[in-house]
Amino acid sequence: MLADPNHARRPALPRIRRRLAAALLCAPLLLWPALATANPATAAGTAGGPVATAANNDTVALHVTPGNSSILHLNEDLKLNVTITNESATSIPAGNVDVFLAERALTSTTALDEWLKPDEDDDTVGDLMTSVPLTVPVQPNSTVTVAVTVPSAALGLFEWSPWGPRGIAASLSSDDAVRASGRSTFVWYPDASVLQPPAVTPVNLAVAMPIITPANSTGLISAEDLAAYTAGSGILTRQLEGLINRSVAIAIDPMIIASIRVLGTSAPESAVDWLNRLDLAENDIFPLGYADADPSLAVQAGATGPLAPTSLSFATDPSLFVPAEPTAAPEPGDDTVDPGAPTSSEAPPVPEQPSGESAVPTLDQLLAWDYTSTTIAWPADNAVAQDDLSAFADAGLTTTLLASGNVAQDDPDVSANTTVDLGSSALGLVADTGISQAMRSAVMATTDDDWRRHTAELSSQIAVVAAANPDKAHTLLATLDRGWPPTAARLAQTVDALTALPWYAATTLTAATAAPVSTDVTFRTQAEPSSRVDLATRLVDREAEIVTFSTALADPAAVTAPNRLSLLGLLATSWQANPDDWRTAVGDNLATSSEVLRSVTVSTKGPINVVGSKVDIPITLNNALGQAVTVKVQVVPSNGRLVVGNDVEAVIDASSAKTVSIPVTAAVGNGAVSLRVTLYTPSGADLGQPSLISVNVRADWEGIGSRIFAALVVLFFGFGVWRNIVHRRHDRAQSAKDDPAANPPASADDVPPAPRG
Repeated sequence: MLADPNHARRPALPRIRRRLAAALLCAPLLLWPALATANPATAAGTAGGPVATAANNDTVALHVTPGNSSILHLNEDLKLNVTITNESATSIPAGNVDVFLAERALTSTTALDEWLKPDEDDDTVGDLMTSVPLTVPVQPNSTVTVAVTVPSAALGLFEWSPWGPRGIAASLSSDDAVRASGRSTFVWYPDASVLQPPAVTPVNLAVAMPIITPANSTGLISAEDLAAYTAGSGILTRQLEGLINRSVAIAIDPMIIASIRVLGTSAPESAVDWLNRLDLAENDIFPLGYADADPSLAVQAGATGPLAPTSLSFATDPSLFVPAEPTAAPEPGDDTVDPGAPTSSEAPPVPEQPSGESAVPTLDQLLAWDYTSTTIAWPADNAVAQDDLSAFADAGLTTTLLASGNVAQDDPDVSANTTVDLGSSALGLVADTGISQAMRSAVMATTDDDWRRHTAELSSQIAVVAAANPDKAHTLLATLDRGWPPTAARLAQTVDALTALPWYAATTLTAATAAPVSTDVTFRTQAEPSSRVDLATRLVDREAEIVTFSTALADPAAVTAPNRLSLLGLLATSWQANPDDWRTAVGDNLATSSEVLRSVTVSTKGPINVVGSKVDIPITLNNALGQAVTVKVQVVPSNGRLVVGNDVEAVIDASSAKTVSIPVTAAVGNGAVSLRVTLYTPSGADLGQPSLISVNVRADWEGIGSRIFAALVVLFFGFGVWRNIVHRRHDRAQSAKDDPAANPPASADDVPPAPRG
């Protein structure tokens, strides 16, 4: 696995001589177990042979770490710390700690990676250098550290041995079984040689680290969270203190800057001080997407390009922004006024407004910063598709930071520059996997031994490139992930440790982009996980619905701007570390936005009775939003019994209801009709689902009723006439009976003639 055709890189002494030297120098140590314990342990493995792995399990871990430095100089003993952690429920009996040296130098990144991460069936660890007794058992849930010193003579490394990484391994043996094993590296660097010192061409390494906060679903950081993040041990404080004025490019989340500035005079003092410190930093600074939204995820979810905020006015309180008083020009010779002095920490630095204009900052002013570059996109690792690159370039992001999974290399053993041609004047900067992972592990280390082990790996990862290319400088990129260090000191310690390496030279991200383009490395398309893309697509589609809905509002930005910030917050790359929480947050956002889309509704349900040929049907509309809404009401009948007039436009005040009248005309026949009521924006877009109102049509009731009414009128007046006649006759008859004189008998002339006959 680690075979090296270059025999000059092998250890200087033949195997037999190395074994003899190790045996002579370590004989007292090897005899110690027999004298100190009743049950002497058997040495684990033979020199250069396989090591038994019986009884090895994940509950027992062994780590081997260089004791002082990852660099071994000429005539120096190799000092190691072997840490054994027992997380099992039983103790580990006393035994031996055996230390091995890889047979051959690690001359390529492939050999180095295979040594540090061997296959499960690879049990070749090299030559036995020394064996140290573990005289006490390792108790359950405890850790024991054994200091081991390998004499320089036992290593077989001399001044003519080529410099570069060497592999070391250690194992714990007890009861004739290997309980745990581990591997590490150191760099052989005989710079004190009386002969020609090693020829070293340092690797130009650019380092980029994001400064972000924990993911949120609002797209803004509250004042309380800002105060916590910028406190003495806060996340933002640790990140900035570990990087400021060091050779690391800062990728800042613009949400942090905007969240501090939008608070005006109410911003926490610690946050304002933090922002002023960032403003004075000498680092290269470039912006991430707002809220660290993953641009690849946005494009793959259907967006036309990387997304950005549309407005922050909804979160801006004008009372927190006091207009600046005009500053009088300094008198000649008056040196007490310094126009270039930094602003007070009482308010976050915001670009000044022109005289006479509002003190409330605009979106551009809230996001403004003096960036080193604004053309860099930093999507999630190994998740960039081919179409994403075109979308990035169209948005002005012509340089993309890529992980190694997004490229293919003709010869993996040949170190290539970080730059890759992506076509159409686009450039990719590929982060070196081994260097980046080792640096991330070192930054996140919680113990000194862990930090030294990962720093030794980091040193070896850089050294293997420099040793393989002694006459040609290579430019590489290392990136730190979206996590944050447990302490600022560990981050600064790691960055400072790099500067002590003779094979490391710091370079800027700007200089890295100018390095020669690698010709044997090509872009390889990848994609976000389908489950992530599916949820992100729902968010992007929902935003399109919100934008359409907002055209009916008096102030569309009051709805669309917060929704865009929430979308950006949910597209944050750091959500990848908490997929379950992200799914929950997406579900909550979709539910909230669905309520917004249903905030303008038709409350009339019916049934309504229509008994005339032409009537106005009242329909009540509700507006649950805090602003006025303009809608068009369209009513369509289910059949021809009713004919509906033109659409009606209505303005519904904030948080209120309004009734509109829809004119309808009865056509032919009676029966049931369903009216489908649809609300539209003034531009003609649907506002939610249509509502159905049931109507009972009795169009002929009007004629029937008229005839009945007319008949009743005729009867009423006829009865009145008849009644008057009857009363008059009755009155005359009664008068004649009561007063005969008043009514004399009729004369003969009055008697009608008798009939003839």
